Amino acid sequence: MQLQALNHMATSASALVPEVRIIIFGSASAFATFPDIAETTTIYENTNDADFILDPWNEEIGKMLTKCIGKESPFFQMFGYYADIVRPAAFDCFPPDFRDRLVPLEGCPRVFALDPHDMAVAKLFAGRPKDVRLLAFLLGTKRLDEQKVRKLLWKTPMEEKWIVRTHQVLDQAVAEAKTTAPSSPASS
Repeated sequence: MQLQALNHMATSASALVPEVRIIIFGSASAFATFPDIAETTTIYENTNDADFILDPWNEEIGKMLTKCIGKESPFFQMFGYYADIVRPAAFDCFPPDFRDRLVPLEGCPRVFALDPHDMAVAKLFAGRPKDVRLLAFLLGTKRLDEQKVRKLLWKTPMEEKWIVRTHQVLDQAVAEAKTTAPSSPASS
Protein backbone atom coordinates (compact mmCIF):
# COMPACT_ATOMS: atom_id res chain seq x y z
CA MET A 1 0.00 0.00 0.00
CA GLN A 2 1.16 3.47 -0.85
CA LEU A 3 -0.40 6.83 0.02
CA GLN A 4 -1.25 7.36 -3.66
CA ALA A 5 -3.30 4.14 -3.69
CA LEU A 6 -5.13 5.10 -0.49
CA ASN A 7 -5.91 8.55 -1.90
CA HIS A 8 -7.20 6.99 -5.12
CA MET A 9 -9.54 4.65 -3.21
CA ALA A 10 -10.69 7.40 -0.87
CA THR A 11 -11.41 9.96 -3.59
CA SER A 12 -13.21 7.30 -5.63
CA ALA A 13 -15.37 6.32 -2.64
CA SER A 14 -16.03 9.95 -1.76
CA ALA A 15 -17.11 10.72 -5.33
CA LEU A 16 -19.49 7.75 -5.33
CA VAL A 17 -21.10 8.69 -2.00
CA PRO A 18 -20.79 12.47 -1.61
CA GLU A 19 -23.25 12.61 1.29
CA VAL A 20 -21.38 10.13 3.52
CA ARG A 21 -18.31 10.55 5.70
CA ILE A 22 -15.75 7.76 5.36
CA ILE A 23 -13.57 6.66 8.25
CA ILE A 24 -10.37 4.77 7.50
CA PHE A 25 -9.15 2.45 10.20
CA GLY A 26 -6.61 -0.34 10.27
CA SER A 27 -3.02 0.05 9.19
CA ALA A 28 -3.83 2.32 6.23
CA SER A 29 -5.16 4.96 8.62
CA ALA A 30 -1.58 5.81 9.60
CA PHE A 31 -1.06 7.46 6.19
CA ALA A 32 -3.19 10.44 7.23
CA THR A 33 -0.78 11.27 10.06
CA PHE A 34 2.43 9.87 8.55
CA PRO A 35 2.18 10.27 4.75
CA ASP A 36 5.69 8.87 4.20
CA ILE A 37 5.26 5.80 6.40
CA ALA A 38 5.44 3.29 3.53
CA GLU A 39 8.87 4.67 2.65
CA THR A 40 10.23 4.00 6.15
CA THR A 41 9.18 0.37 6.64
CA THR A 42 8.44 -2.79 4.65
CA ILE A 43 5.27 -3.45 6.66
CA TYR A 44 3.05 -1.98 3.93
CA GLU A 45 4.61 -3.87 0.99
CA ASN A 46 2.10 -6.74 1.06
CA THR A 47 -0.95 -4.65 1.93
CA ASN A 48 -3.36 -4.04 -0.92
CA ASP A 49 -6.48 -2.97 0.94
CA ALA A 50 -7.78 -0.27 3.24
CA ASP A 51 -10.62 -0.61 5.74
CA PHE A 52 -13.42 1.94 5.30
CA ILE A 53 -16.48 2.49 7.49
CA LEU A 54 -19.34 4.64 6.27
CA ASP A 55 -20.53 7.17 8.81
CA PRO A 56 -23.49 7.03 9.02
CA TRP A 57 -23.80 3.41 7.92
CA ASN A 58 -26.14 2.59 5.06
CA GLU A 59 -26.44 -1.04 3.98
CA GLU A 60 -27.25 -0.30 0.34
CA ILE A 61 -24.43 2.22 -0.03
CA GLY A 62 -22.05 -0.24 1.62
CA LYS A 63 -22.99 -2.94 -0.88
CA MET A 64 -22.65 -0.53 -3.79
CA LEU A 65 -19.17 0.59 -2.69
CA THR A 66 -18.09 -3.02 -2.24
CA LYS A 67 -19.18 -3.76 -5.81
CA CYS A 68 -17.43 -0.65 -7.14
CA ILE A 69 -14.10 -0.61 -5.25
CA GLY A 70 -14.11 -3.83 -3.20
CA LYS A 71 -12.05 -7.00 -3.54
CA GLU A 72 -14.08 -8.56 -6.34
CA SER A 73 -14.51 -5.30 -8.27
CA PRO A 74 -13.15 -4.24 -11.65
CA PHE A 75 -11.41 -1.46 -9.67
CA PHE A 76 -9.29 -4.07 -7.86
CA GLN A 77 -8.61 -5.97 -11.08
CA MET A 78 -7.45 -2.78 -12.76
CA PHE A 79 -5.41 -1.18 -9.97
CA GLY A 80 -4.43 -4.05 -7.64
CA TYR A 81 -5.83 -2.52 -4.45
CA TYR A 82 -9.28 -2.27 -2.95
CA ALA A 83 -11.40 -0.89 -0.13
CA ASP A 84 -12.82 -3.28 2.44
CA ILE A 85 -16.17 -1.74 3.41
CA VAL A 86 -16.71 -2.70 7.06
CA ARG A 87 -19.83 -2.44 9.18
CA PRO A 88 -19.77 -0.01 12.12
CA ALA A 89 -19.55 -2.88 14.63
CA ALA A 90 -15.80 -2.22 14.27
CA PHE A 91 -16.40 0.96 16.29
CA ASP A 92 -16.75 -1.31 19.36
CA CYS A 93 -12.96 -1.74 19.32
CA PHE A 94 -12.28 2.01 19.22
CA PRO A 95 -11.97 4.32 22.22
CA PRO A 96 -15.37 5.96 22.84
CA ASP A 97 -14.21 9.46 21.91
CA PHE A 98 -12.24 8.50 18.77
CA ARG A 99 -14.28 10.87 16.58
CA ASP A 100 -12.77 13.81 18.49
CA ARG A 101 -9.34 12.85 17.15
CA LEU A 102 -10.09 11.88 13.53
CA VAL A 103 -7.43 13.03 11.10
CA PRO A 104 -8.53 14.33 7.69
CA LEU A 105 -6.96 12.54 4.73
CA GLU A 106 -5.42 15.38 2.78
CA GLY A 107 -7.04 15.98 -0.59
CA CYS A 108 -9.98 13.66 0.09
CA PRO A 109 -13.22 15.40 1.03
CA ARG A 110 -15.20 13.82 3.88
CA VAL A 111 -12.56 11.13 4.40
CA PHE A 112 -10.99 10.83 7.84
CA ALA A 113 -8.62 8.36 9.46
CA LEU A 114 -8.25 7.17 13.00
CA ASP A 115 -5.60 8.90 15.04
CA PRO A 116 -2.67 6.45 15.26
CA HIS A 117 -3.27 5.92 19.00
CA ASP A 118 -6.91 5.00 18.38
CA MET A 119 -5.80 2.72 15.54
CA ALA A 120 -3.37 1.09 17.97
CA VAL A 121 -6.21 0.28 20.36
CA ALA A 122 -8.16 -1.38 17.54
CA LYS A 123 -5.04 -3.32 16.51
CA LEU A 124 -4.64 -4.57 20.08
CA PHE A 125 -8.04 -6.26 19.78
CA ALA A 126 -6.98 -7.98 16.56
CA GLY A 127 -3.61 -8.95 18.03
CA ARG A 128 -2.31 -10.70 14.90
CA PRO A 129 1.46 -10.96 14.35
CA LYS A 130 1.26 -8.30 11.62
CA ASP A 131 -0.55 -5.97 14.07
CA VAL A 132 2.14 -6.48 16.69
CA ARG A 133 4.85 -5.76 14.08
CA LEU A 134 3.12 -2.53 13.04
CA LEU A 135 2.65 -1.36 16.63
CA ALA A 136 6.24 -2.27 17.50
CA PHE A 137 7.44 -0.23 14.52
CA LEU A 138 5.28 2.76 15.47
CA LEU A 139 6.37 2.59 19.10
CA GLY A 140 10.02 2.04 18.21
CA THR A 141 10.06 5.04 15.87
CA LYS A 142 8.27 7.25 18.42
CA ARG A 143 5.18 7.59 16.22
CA LEU A 144 3.12 6.17 19.09
CA ASP A 145 3.24 7.14 22.74
CA GLU A 146 2.89 3.99 24.85
CA GLN A 147 1.28 5.81 27.77
CA LYS A 148 -1.32 7.45 25.54
CA VAL A 149 -2.19 4.05 24.04
CA ARG A 150 -2.52 2.56 27.54
CA LYS A 151 -4.76 5.43 28.65
CA LEU A 152 -7.03 5.04 25.60
CA LEU A 153 -7.11 1.28 26.08
CA TRP A 154 -8.36 1.71 29.65
CA LYS A 155 -11.07 4.10 28.43
CA THR A 156 -12.34 1.53 25.89
CA PRO A 157 -15.22 -0.55 27.23
CA MET A 158 -14.56 -4.28 26.99
CA GLU A 159 -15.10 -7.59 28.72
CA GLU A 160 -12.51 -8.77 31.23
CA LYS A 161 -11.05 -11.36 28.84
CA TRP A 162 -10.33 -8.55 26.36
CA ILE A 163 -8.70 -6.40 29.04
CA VAL A 164 -6.17 -9.15 29.67
CA ARG A 165 -5.66 -9.98 25.98
CA THR A 166 -5.25 -6.40 24.72
CA HIS A 167 -2.76 -5.55 27.47
CA GLN A 168 -0.77 -8.70 26.68
CA VAL A 169 -0.63 -7.71 23.01
CA LEU A 170 0.49 -4.19 23.94
CA ASP A 171 3.19 -5.57 26.24
CA GLN A 172 4.36 -7.80 23.38
CA ALA A 173 4.51 -4.84 20.96
CA VAL A 174 6.40 -2.73 23.52
CA ALA A 175 8.92 -5.53 24.09
CA GLU A 176 9.38 -6.02 20.35
CA ALA A 177 9.79 -2.27 19.86
CA LYS A 178 12.64 -2.27 22.36
CA THR A 179 14.47 -5.05 20.53
CA THR A 180 13.93 -3.67 17.02
CA ALA A 181 14.09 0.11 17.60
CA PRO A 182 16.73 1.90 15.58
CA SER A 183 19.76 2.58 17.72
CA SER A 184 20.36 6.18 18.65
CA PRO A 185 23.55 7.86 17.57
CA ALA A 186 26.30 7.78 20.14
CA SER A 187 26.63 10.97 22.11
CA SER A 188 29.92 12.82 21.85
